[in-house]
Amino acid sequence: MTSRQKKIMELLAEHEFLTSQKIAALLHVSDRTVRNDIREINGETGLERILSRKGQGYYLKDQPMEGSETSFNLESEEDLKREIVRRVLFDKAVSYLELADELYISDSMLAKLVGQINRSMERKYVSGRICKKNGLLVLDLSESEKRDYYSHYVIISNLDQYFDLGSYQPFFEYVNMLEWKELLLKSGIHKEKRYYDTTVISLMIHTAVAAERIAAGYELETVDDERRLSGNDTDTIGEILAGLGDMLGLSLPSHENVYFRKLFLNDFYYAKEEGSQAEDILSRILVEINVEYGFDFTEDEEFQKELEAQLDGILQRSRNEQYLINPVLPRVKSRYPLEYDISIFFADRFKRITGVEISEFEIGMITVHFIRAMESNLGRMEKKVVLINPFGKQITELMIKRLSEIGECSLKIACSYSIFHYPQDMPKDITAVLTTVPLPSLPDGVTVILCRNFLDYHEKEKLLTVVRENQVSSVKSYFKTLFKPTLFFTDMEFNSKEEAIVFMCRNLKEQGYVGEAFAESVMQREAIAPTAFEPGFAFAHAMENNAECTAVCVCILKNKLAWGEHNVKIIFLFAMAATWNHTIIPVYNVMIDNLFKANTIQKLAKINDSRKFLDLLI
Repeated sequence: MTSRQKKIMELLAEHEFLTSQKIAALLHVSDRTVRNDIREINGETGLERILSRKGQGYYLKDQPMEGSETSFNLESEEDLKREIVRRVLFDKAVSYLELADELYISDSMLAKLVGQINRSMERKYVSGRICKKNGLLVLDLSESEKRDYYSHYVIISNLDQYFDLGSYQPFFEYVNMLEWKELLLKSGIHKEKRYYDTTVISLMIHTAVAAERIAAGYELETVDDERRLSGNDTDTIGEILAGLGDMLGLSLPSHENVYFRKLFLNDFYYAKEEGSQAEDILSRILVEINVEYGFDFTEDEEFQKELEAQLDGILQRSRNEQYLINPVLPRVKSRYPLEYDISIFFADRFKRITGVEISEFEIGMITVHFIRAMESNLGRMEKKVVLINPFGKQITELMIKRLSEIGECSLKIACSYSIFHYPQDMPKDITAVLTTVPLPSLPDGVTVILCRNFLDYHEKEKLLTVVRENQVSSVKSYFKTLFKPTLFFTDMEFNSKEEAIVFMCRNLKEQGYVGEAFAESVMQREAIAPTAFEPGFAFAHAMENNAECTAVCVCILKNKLAWGEHNVKIIFLFAMAATWNHTIIPVYNVMIDNLFKANTIQKLAKINDSRKFLDLLI
């Protein structure tokens, strides 16, 4: 312990409380030096010997103090961020330096956490950023907007435990969430309106946040509009508000009723409107998707019907200033990147036609529609096999039936031969040879599977192994044509994702892969939703397939770079030409699967040779 740190301990022993500013003045050092010394004292001893009390300052832990508050027991960055958001929303004035002191973090750590909060919220909630003004942390929003902001924050902080009400309780001081759930469900609102479970949770959070604000002394000053509900709905909501007031021990102001009623205009359930635009909008966008991606969804009537209903809901929610909550968004976004990208393209075209911006939660729901359509009609890459069977039609039909029951991929008999007509020349595009008898000679370069039990479970597994290996081989072969050593950069440093994109686009352009419009299209795609993934990589690409020819640029970063909600270490920039083909689908799948494996990003980030990088990647 330094002599200055000993003086700090002595000063605190002499006084009940001292602020960091007062200590700094007494020791003729900066306020920041004092806070750093206090952190070092606590770190050196392994104990929190010096604690802080809101509004009063620092004190020694072993100093007897009746009724004194202890320091915050915040175990993680998520706890810290929750405390920051609550302070900004519920305190009249939040001093930047005092908050850092009270949370036992540095100024730079506080700035980092505020930045993370802002990046997370800007993707789900377009209004409002926490800013530092005149030494205070502020969020310049109206009361109604602050309620929506906090509701969003509570929900996105608990997407992984969306249906566990206990996970929400730390975000509320006045409202008991379990009691509120019972009160709301007893009202019968769930049964009357046939709400989805996701909607019920959303209603619980939004109404609980409104009650929390009112209990803390924050009320709506004016009501923007009078959205009308039916008589039964009005009676039910009146009962709910009365019960909520009784639970909190307060009387809810009458002008709050309209705000609460607005929340109960369901954000998920809807009826198709007369003269809906959805059918025409959908048909126009599906044509563009076919041109851009090569997938034709126009023959899938069930898919179109379901997606039209989704679009009707989007238009209605836009008019009512509502939004949909999608707790499976992180899973959908990370595991189905191609379908998610198609949905981003869909959202861009939808906005161009209607002027309505689709939220990222809603884009996730559209993605689910495309996942189902892809798996039902387009997702299975057809594989051909040859069958050699001397035992007659019945055995052949049995094997064809068993072949059709392999659900992982689409397999079909390309050719069927008798043992006497075993060909010397096999078709070139087959995956395997299935035979019910040993062959006198084996074909070159093709796996032969002896099916003594007419393609039973174990033989099916052998065939699927061959299919998977064949797919990986095809991916490696195709990816080598995309992966250019001259577009592989290591130990790179950028100040922002925009700077990284500009660098990569410039190199693609200089090497003749893209034109002038490519960079702007990449930025447009990123503006809709960042292409970063939690393990620490980004899959950037343009809004349209407008490259001169297909290639992939890779940057391994020296330090992690903030990219949307995540920090990335590796950036992939895909330049896709209009003539790209469907072999990119297994490339996406294999890359995603490998990049999500534990420690893959860390291993790849240490490689400075493009060939070794490619071998580990796929």
